[in-house]
Amino acid sequence: MKLSVLIPAYERTCYKLVEDLQTQLEESRAEYEIIVFEDGGRDQVSHIANLKINDLTHCHYERRTRNVGRSAIRNRLADEAQGEWLLFIDADAKMVRRDFIRRYLAAAAEGHKLVCGGITHRDTPPARDCLLRWCYDRTFELQVGPVSPQLSCFNFMVERALFMKVRFNESVTTYGWEDVLLGVGLKEQGAEMTTIDNPLLHDDADKSVRFMEKTRESLNTLHTHEHLLLQYTRLGNVVNTIRRWHMAAVVRGLFVAARPLMEHQLLGRHPDSRAVWSVLLPPR
Repeated sequence: MKLSVLIPAYERTCYKLVEDLQTQLEESRAEYEIIVFEDGGRDQVSHIANLKINDLTHCHYERRTRNVGRSAIRNRLADEAQGEWLLFIDADAKMVRRDFIRRYLAAAAEGHKLVCGGITHRDTPPARDCLLRWCYDRTFELQVGPVSPQLSCFNFMVERALFMKVRFNESVTTYGWEDVLLGVGLKEQGAEMTTIDNPLLHDDADKSVRFMEKTRESLNTLHTHEHLLLQYTRLGNVVNTIRRWHMAAVVRGLFVAARPLMEHQLLGRHPDSRAVWSVLLPPR
């Protein structure tokens, strides 16, 4: 089998990640390729650092001139891939296991067609202005485990023939939920997701203000595509209940009144993100 490791990037230096992956792939003696596409970013520091990827055996880095979004760039990577298996990894990941590649190869040899390795996070908190993202992620991991009940784009492997029947939904161009739709499509094709203990470390420290902006964008994405997404989220259950009881105006008024206090708490020293992840997490 040939394994294509596909990494979408946006103004992110990922040479060390690619180097670590390439080392493990060489040790495994597997046939492989690693492809990194920069999705239209203009940051020269990360671009210059990533150009060194082209010096590594069976590795290719390319900066695309136009930003096409999180779904489309992953589809472009899959179109470029030559392997029978696709391993998608986000550019802000960091290796934590010496047998990361071997575990995925073993899962493929056992006949699994869709495998998710999971995500882990640092034990120690970051700087105060980055606490919200870390608290959210750590709470999620402690409650759910390193492997989410839904498919996560961060770190998963899929048989190419299966993926090409579904692909990422390119109508979703803004932040969030593209992995949920892919997971639903793969399930409709009869694919069962196998989870293995094979996490990567999420090595990004979003500023809390930026993470709040991304959360708002994710909710806007959910609203825009609610006909596709709402039924697959716990938040959808909440929304449907509010609509059924004709409470939208009341809830909106309460939210507007409470929003300044909520944002102050979330951006403070002890952000409590439990309510956020409990409604955003898709049902098991």
